[in-house]
Amino acid sequence: MLPETIRIQGFTRENRYKMIDYAVSSISKCAGWVTNHTMYSNKVIVINFEIEIRGVRELLQLLNQNGLSLFEESNKIIHHFPEDYVVNNPKKEIIGSINITFINDEPSTRNHIPAIPG
Repeated sequence: MLPETIRIQGFTRENRYKMIDYAVSSISKCAGWVTNHTMYSNKVIVINFEIEIRGVRELLQLLNQNGLSLFEESNKIIHHFPEDYVVNNPKKEIIGSINITFINDEPSTRNHIPAIPG
């Protein structure tokens, strides 16, 4: 059974600007595109994307290198992603997100997140 979404979580000690660029370019290389992102502070970013399912495994392999370490739960996505579904429906799209935690010595900054009206 194909999951409805994929949620990828990882951490890095690398420069956040280079890592954000690396994550975005990895998504593009794997038949995906960024739909949104939110930088919660200088320590956390969430990148939302859509991707053709044929690119999910390659994306996870690309993300788990170059200084970004994925948590075990994210690595398990590769093993639980149905290969027969990928072969039969390579252009089907799936939504996902990447949560990257930056480990650095910079003082934490807090970005203003506007209140939801209502």
